Amino acid sequence: MLRLTGTERGVAEVAAVAEHIASLTATAAAFDLAPDVPEAADDRVPTVRLVDETSAPDAAVTLAEIRSWAKEALGVDHIPAVWRALGHLPRLLESTWRKDRLVLGAGILDELVKGCAALAVAQFRQSRYWIAYLTHFLKTRCSVEDRGIVEIAGAVMHYVSFNTIAHGMRLDPPMADMSAADVVAGGRFEQYLPGARFPSSAQKPSTP
Repeated sequence: MLRLTGTERGVAEVAAVAEHIASLTATAAAFDLAPDVPEAADDRVPTVRLVDETSAPDAAVTLAEIRSWAKEALGVDHIPAVWRALGHLPRLLESTWRKDRLVLGAGILDELVKGCAALAVAQFRQSRYWIAYLTHFLKTRCSVEDRGIVEIAGAVMHYVSFNTIAHGMRLDPPMADMSAADVVAGGRFEQYLPGARFPSSAQKPSTP
């Protein structure tokens, strides 16, 4: 992750995305929500009634903000079900929505990178709701095509396998003490910089 992001803050942002999406997938499962982004996929009845600005006036400001964001970012003219379900507890809705914008909005990493990380977590946790939501987000907001979605799924498949092997063999991480300074030019792991052709200047083949 340090090689890809270049900073400890970038790694922290990816960790925040993973934690946030993991919690949201659990929430969608708890409410038994059918995917509704870009539109409802089936007639499943959620475990809680879905509210809106009229039926939940205490949550109306946040719900209206989400509706506006969804129209711009997702191209849908409705409030996604997960937010409508959380509207029963206005403070929980607002805090979760603020966290969502903080975690998934552009920071050191842009929305594309964060969206890819988010979809990878949703795929790993096999959340129908968030797979549909985040796939549509990436296609609509970030212009990701089908090949990109398959690349994310391939990376998830590959690293689930690798992590399973590493866990089963109880392997220790080889770079537990790595910092951002190690992956810049001249750092201990300079060879892991994107596009680097040699491990480091000290290890380049000598000329006769």
